[in-house]
Amino acid sequence: MRPLQDQPDVKDRFVRQCGASSVLCPGEYAGPVLDTSSVLSDVVDAITDWDVACLRQARALSFKIPAGYGLKLTVCYRTPVRSTWQFGSRLCHQFEDRTLALAGALHTGNTNVVPCGPLGIIEVRLKPEAATRLVGARPSYFLGARVGLDDLFGTRRVSLLGEKLTEASTSAERFSHMRTFLLSNLRPRETESAVSRAAALLQRDPCLRVRQLAARLDVSERNLGRDFSAMFGMSPKRFARIVRIERILSARARGATWADIAYATGFTDQAHMIKDFTAIVGMSPAELVRTPLVRHQPARVH
Repeated sequence: MRPLQDQPDVKDRFVRQCGASSVLCPGEYAGPVLDTSSVLSDVVDAITDWDVACLRQARALSFKIPAGYGLKLTVCYRTPVRSTWQFGSRLCHQFEDRTLALAGALHTGNTNVVPCGPLGIIEVRLKPEAATRLVGARPSYFLGARVGLDDLFGTRRVSLLGEKLTEASTSAERFSHMRTFLLSNLRPRETESAVSRAAALLQRDPCLRVRQLAARLDVSERNLGRDFSAMFGMSPKRFARIVRIERILSARARGATWADIAYATGFTDQAHMIKDFTAIVGMSPAELVRTPLVRHQPARVH
């Protein structure tokens, strides 16, 4: 396993998935493990295993997850976690049992997750343009929702997956079980739609304007906006703003200054970046990462 600083592509994927990292004394927890297998690369953006069997270490963790645009499959194979959604001064507390669930995108605010005991979570982040192949419905259907995996894939199959993940002793075993489950439920690839291509383009370049997207895809701006919102539950502009937020956090995790980040992510200046970030997340980027955070270094498992 190579350290994260030698893997810039893996680090970017980790920051996109997890946002701000956790509060922990350096050297106590090496961080989550990322599956870098290419088997499901056309559907899955990342699979992460948070494996913290030590009660003391788990209780020292606290994860801040900013607004996102993708669907996530989450399997908790140890004790429950507590989560709190926040947008500015607004708070919403939620207790999450040991469960297997699909979490829809939250396009505002940020979520703080705190373990209640020994932590064990497998999280699968799906590519928004390909998620339908696995879940069988548009991502917009799940926006802000939490749906049991048994409702999507059947109780027997999901229970068997949970048992296998609980019994597995390594991240490599858990990744193998997870990939097998995903492959067995994957639907055939369909002709890529204009909105799916638009989502992929915005992930590569969130500074693209809607008129530029429409011109590239040879569709009208009106139809693109309507169909995009119907598919993803948000406008192309909102989608692009969230992609930029992930890029801001990714650049900050690499040690860039706020001024350099604003320039690199296409903002006219730092003030505009802070304003846009706050409008989506409910706090400034500096506030989100103000607590001394450990930039976990996920190891690679093939």
